[in-house]
Amino acid sequence: MRILGEFQRRHGAIERRFTGAERKMIGNLSNGLAETLAAADDPAAYEDVVLRRLLPDAVPGDPDASAEFSAATRERLAAAKSEGVHRIVQDLDSAPGGVVRLDDEGAIVWVKALGDLRIALAERVGIDNVQKATSPQGLVYAWLTWLQGSLVDLL
Repeated sequence: MRILGEFQRRHGAIERRFTGAERKMIGNLSNGLAETLAAADDPAAYEDVVLRRLLPDAVPGDPDASAEFSAATRERLAAAKSEGVHRIVQDLDSAPGGVVRLDDEGAIVWVKALGDLRIALAERVGIDNVQKATSPQGLVYAWLTWLQGSLVDLL
């Protein structure tokens, strides 16, 4: 297995070795997103750009229908997204030697959670084009994009 490379299939599992710095960075992003998602039901949080993007209006242009749908689904959707980022942190924390091993189901959870992390980071720092993202946050965004893509390729 290549160190710091793409995810690879090996002995029936999908795996990748993460450095301590990578684990810390993903963990910090994941914990920040989990905190944001925990406030999803607070009416003041409805204006949060990350929550507006991750938990969008179901019926744009119809505030009543969107509010009704949101009341029925927002908490559940936020909890599911939070579970995904918590799973990433758990997998990284329990990875022997930094090697994360996933089955296909776990890989799907990772793909979704990495997507949520990318969206959250892009919204927080104003990234709208990965090719033009040259700030440190933009480089992290590009790396997360690449990491997610390597996992999608295996699935």
